[in-house]
Amino acid sequence: MYPILLEFGDIKLPSWHVFYVLGAFASYYYLLQIRRKVLPKISEIHISRLFVLCYFAGYFGARILSILIEQVAVWQSAPIEILSELLKLGPMTFYGGLIASVFVGLVYSLTVSLPVDDVLDASIPAGFLALSIGRIGCFMNGDDFGKPVSIGSEAASPWWSVTFPNLQDGITRYPVQLIEAFCAALIVILATINFRFIRNALRPGAIGFICLIIYANIRFFLEFIRGDFRGFVFGTWLSTSQFISLIILLACAGSLPFWLKTPTRSRDN
Repeated sequence: MYPILLEFGDIKLPSWHVFYVLGAFASYYYLLQIRRKVLPKISEIHISRLFVLCYFAGYFGARILSILIEQVAVWQSAPIEILSELLKLGPMTFYGGLIASVFVGLVYSLTVSLPVDDVLDASIPAGFLALSIGRIGCFMNGDDFGKPVSIGSEAASPWWSVTFPNLQDGITRYPVQLIEAFCAALIVILATINFRFIRNALRPGAIGFICLIIYANIRFFLEFIRGDFRGFVFGTWLSTSQFISLIILLACAGSLPFWLKTPTRSRDN
């Protein structure tokens, strides 16, 4: 693909890093717009602080889970070496970033008395917007690639299949990064269009709840066509991401009665 997006002499702009930053800016802009349109009770300064905290938490959370999965030996090293590895640019796992940023966001919201349900409704779609853009960077870099497409010896490769030069195997694969980018973008669009309706029909916080359910289902099935190593749970039955998806779905199922209760009042009048 195009691991280097632009090159000016000795200066190179890696595609993945560019799209990672673009995703971050897009999520921040989304947060500001949602706050202005439907959540004015949350001040802009709190949105900005929340974004910065979740940005760093998401980065380090994604790095930590990736190291746990792919570089187990690092955790047997001295603390200074572990810290050095965390500060390096390297592989990142989305679920690690999601878990860390949600945790930090909740702690901040509770500490400064922000409405947690409103924060979840604004920040979860914003996170998936960042994921959607970031996955395009993964595609261009040849990371998080899909499994080979099964074709007959005489058949031509499907038009939608891709070959990643960095793998140097000439094998056509599922463009799983673009599929996930599209699905994440669709989640954001549907959540944004139906923002008021869902919150009024169920209750504040339901946007984030529904987005997590949809993504966990999508990610569970996308893992079947992922071709890179992501660790396993229960032998090789489940990938790490499938296991986390199931945990999220079980947690959401357990809290479903709460979300289905008729709200006593609406905040989005």
